[in-house]
Amino acid sequence: MMLNRSITYRLALQFALATMLLLAGIGYFLNRSVESHLADMDWSEIHGKWELTRNLINEVRTPADLAAFPQLLDGALVGHPDLFVTVRDQTGRLLFATAGFAFPKQFAAVNTDPHPTFSTMLTWHDGEHMFRGIRTKLASGLAGHPGFTVAIALKTDEHRHFLDHFHSLLLTALVFGMASAAALGWFIAKRGLLPVRDMAAVARNISVSHLGERLRLESVPLELRDLAIAFNGMLSRLEDSFHRLTDFSSDIAHELRTPINNLMVQSQVALSQARSTEQYQDVIASNLEEFDRLARMIADMLFLAKADNGLMVAGREKIDLAAEIERLAEFFGLFAEDRGVAIVTTGEGSVIGDRIMLQRAIANLLSNAITHTAPGGKVLIRLVKEGTLQRIEIANPGKAIPSEQLERIFDRFYRLDPARGTALDGVGLGLAITKSIVEAHKGHIEVTSDNHATVFAITLPIAFEIKLPEAAS
Repeated sequence: MMLNRSITYRLALQFALATMLLLAGIGYFLNRSVESHLADMDWSEIHGKWELTRNLINEVRTPADLAAFPQLLDGALVGHPDLFVTVRDQTGRLLFATAGFAFPKQFAAVNTDPHPTFSTMLTWHDGEHMFRGIRTKLASGLAGHPGFTVAIALKTDEHRHFLDHFHSLLLTALVFGMASAAALGWFIAKRGLLPVRDMAAVARNISVSHLGERLRLESVPLELRDLAIAFNGMLSRLEDSFHRLTDFSSDIAHELRTPINNLMVQSQVALSQARSTEQYQDVIASNLEEFDRLARMIADMLFLAKADNGLMVAGREKIDLAAEIERLAEFFGLFAEDRGVAIVTTGEGSVIGDRIMLQRAIANLLSNAITHTAPGGKVLIRLVKEGTLQRIEIANPGKAIPSEQLERIFDRFYRLDPARGTALDGVGLGLAITKSIVEAHKGHIEVTSDNHATVFAITLPIAFEIKLPEAAS
């Protein structure tokens, strides 16, 4: 049940419990102090009468003094109605006893102490009354007399009544304090959680049309600042992802619409009148090109979907990058020659990876570089080893790519302009696929561009551990 309680309830309850423990501790300390103080007062009263009795007994030096002793002691106790004294000689003969009071029988078995202290003071109850007292042995000044046994008792009802009243007040204060602490804790918790409710209100207002809502950090308490920053960061990522998804959906629709429209128009034109076999063959051949384009687009999208879900597993074999790049340069040689572009390769290196996937990644970059190099220019492919990493740079001269476009250059279906489509992907998926391949090899790809050259740089670990995804394993 506690798990379902609100934070306000929990804070108020914990605050009340903490206050109760604090007040109970203070109450216990006060109670012990008051009880100790009252016991000290009782002891002081009893000890004073013990001193008085001892002085009177010390004055007993003759039988006449002994005979007058009870009267002297009785006179000394006048005005002390709660004080009771019994004096006996060593034979048990009673010399003096306060009228109307009898010590309990077990009190007679208490050892006598000629020098009583606070610790020897006894406490007992008789009905509704509480008493404290001592039993002591005193020597007399009478020659040859063995001394007296003196018992002194003090009725402490007044102190007990005071303690009962004090306990009642203490309990009332404790209950009132707990109730006040609970109410105060509830109020403080409600006020303290206002920023959290504000965050919830912002979250409720977020929708597809209001993804730009953010928490105002200047109004968030310091303790919630990190949470607010993380929350705003999450909203920014969601907004960016939503916009990318929207663009992606729009791009898919656009890219699929063009070949499908071409197929429909060509089919409609072909069916609009009777045609020769050669004409139908031309239409089918043209449609086949569009089908091939659609097939490649769908294959690329499936490739990226597998990469997104961690299902794209790179193989592990040693790859001589210099040899692979030479083969690619030879493969693109005619394409480059037609455009008047030279391909220059330098350096050497090798990595552990998937040969086919890395060929595709490098081919995408090389094709783009040739496409965007002016006639007479050179595409430079450079291999550089950097410690445990292998760097592959593909640079081509040309117009600088704006920095805001560089941030999205690896997005799917993103093209800088329609003219930048390559011969391999054609729809803006080539660089996205290249990035997925590099990341599947635990590598990194980046691009820089200025007025002199655009450089794509792939950094791969020379050897890396491949972790198979659960679905694939």
